[in-house]
Amino acid sequence: MLQLAHIQIPVHDLFDRDELRRAFDRLPERPDGVLTFYDELMEPTAAFAEKNGCRFMSPRAAHLAINKVAQRQALTEAGLPCPRWRTCDTHDEVAAAAAELGYPVILKTADQAGAIGKVKVAREEELAAAYQAVQATRLDLSVPLLVEEQISGPEYSIEGFVHEGRATAVCVTEKTTLPGPNPIVIGHALPYRGPDAERITATAIDAALALGVDETAIHVEVFMTARGPVIVEVNARTAGDRLMDMIQRRSGCNPYHVVYDLALGRSPRWNPEWRGAEAMLWTVPERGGILAGIDGIPEVLEEPSLTGMGFAAGPGTSLPARPEHVGHRLCWVICEGADWREASGRARATAPRLRPRFAP
Repeated sequence: MLQLAHIQIPVHDLFDRDELRRAFDRLPERPDGVLTFYDELMEPTAAFAEKNGCRFMSPRAAHLAINKVAQRQALTEAGLPCPRWRTCDTHDEVAAAAAELGYPVILKTADQAGAIGKVKVAREEELAAAYQAVQATRLDLSVPLLVEEQISGPEYSIEGFVHEGRATAVCVTEKTTLPGPNPIVIGHALPYRGPDAERITATAIDAALALGVDETAIHVEVFMTARGPVIVEVNARTAGDRLMDMIQRRSGCNPYHVVYDLALGRSPRWNPEWRGAEAMLWTVPERGGILAGIDGIPEVLEEPSLTGMGFAAGPGTSLPARPEHVGHRLCWVICEGADWREASGRARATAPRLRPRFAP
């Protein structure tokens, strides 16, 4: 995308806020709009937008969108359904919180994404190792750790956008999560049309509006539990994992056009005509080692329902014995179907044909 910019101002460290401010000050003219797709850049982008009169969410909303502790507090104060949670710093505080909430719990950093620094702790004996693992991923030691009750049930995300304080849902996406101590999302199926879709969507929209998120895309993660929808987190950006491409193919509308419209202060163009569904599924290794290659590619390319395939790891990649975050996923397929269930079934049948091969 930077190659398309008519003005480029290189920076050494994109996540150094002082350096970003100096780069902003070197802009020769006020931009017509501003946007970002990085969680880490939400706050400096919001500050720049406020200073220069550009459309974007407020700095407060940007902070609530990326700081998991502040977000939990705001959602709880708004009376919205969240997992029970506690903030901690020390191992003793984490142990006390886990005992209070009851095992199993989720221990995670409040300043990471993509399941980095997120561990399921099934019992007290696992806590010390989990604490050390999560501590090692913290970016800012002033931001506390989160201990949350583990919630169970189907997981979904809601894609949408907010314009002038009104939220529009684009679609609901059904998730597949890798079981085990590191809950990593490995699958998506959309548009989900189940009987609880409207209830899930309403909860997600209430959450985004409670944070004051505006003039941006939203990606809200929700579990449907026995007590109803429970909010995992609100993200003020587009979803990853090719979901935007899947939405465009199925709806006939490009969600990135919505993002650009919002940034430029225009009314978003969103008039979808949904046709069929798509599902994406990742392959993850069942063992560790040095990846030598992936077999089965010609066979997968012959699958009639295949609409996409890609690879995140290549020969020579060193993989742990058990995937720890999304960076340890290997490759993915996307298959189409008449609805999300058929598409998901085809992806589940196709993805295992991609077989990782390890060096001896």
